Amino acid sequence: MTPRRFRHALQSIGLQLALTLILSGLLLALFPPIVAISAMVGGLTATLGNAVAAVVVFRAYQSDQVGSLTARMMGAELGRLVIIAVAFGVAFAYLDEPNLLALFGIFLLVHLAPLWWLHRVSDQAMTR
Repeated sequence: MTPRRFRHALQSIGLQLALTLILSGLLLALFPPIVAISAMVGGLTATLGNAVAAVVVFRAYQSDQVGSLTARMMGAELGRLVIIAVAFGVAFAYLDEPNLLALFGIFLLVHLAPLWWLHRVSDQAMTR
């Protein structure tokens, strides 16, 4: 991964972490603590899954190793799904009545935030 692309991956993960912390803090101020905890678990699950996938997919590779890159992408997605399943399993096992809307809503929002970020970065690159 080139330093410039690596910077965008780090910004994307940072965006996810910041979004998780901001939304969890906002929910903590407005609702009972279990809502904020559920939101934090959902956001951190999405962030961790995407961070692991980014590290696996974007580590150094040769351009003639297309099969290897494809295998890494599939492995990264499988790893992300395992992380998500384990994190949600732990959340349901250890949290007393997690708020499902906060858990899954913040997970989805944080999980999709990099798509918005990459679209924004691509638009900026196209105007240069």
